[in-house]
Amino acid sequence: MYDVEEFWKFDLRVGYVKRAEKVPKSKKLIKLEVDFGNEERTIVTGIGDQYRAEELEGRKMIFVLNLKPKKLMGVESRGMLLLAEEEDGKVHLITVGEEVPVGVKVW
Repeated sequence: MYDVEEFWKFDLRVGYVKRAEKVPKSKKLIKLEVDFGNEERTIVTGIGDQYRAEELEGRKMIFVLNLKPKKLMGVESRGMLLLAEEEDGKVHLITVGEEVPVGVKVW
């Protein structure tokens, strides 16, 4: 079990996916350009085997922002997209309604 204080350490924010493109030479990686209101970040997600890049563009979703940057296939990712995953590995996007402003904190 974790104390709730551990959860509060994560910076969860609503982001708007402005652009999405498949990472060259990768089967699963998609590079996202995400607007968080006061900044834009590149975030790489590994769901290209289940979603096409164009399916992600124009969506508001939830991201974790205060993770260490990580290079994936030469692209630096500065966050992580939150998803729902079934036991069989099928993933589902968790989208946010239009009324929710970009950049707001999620808790």
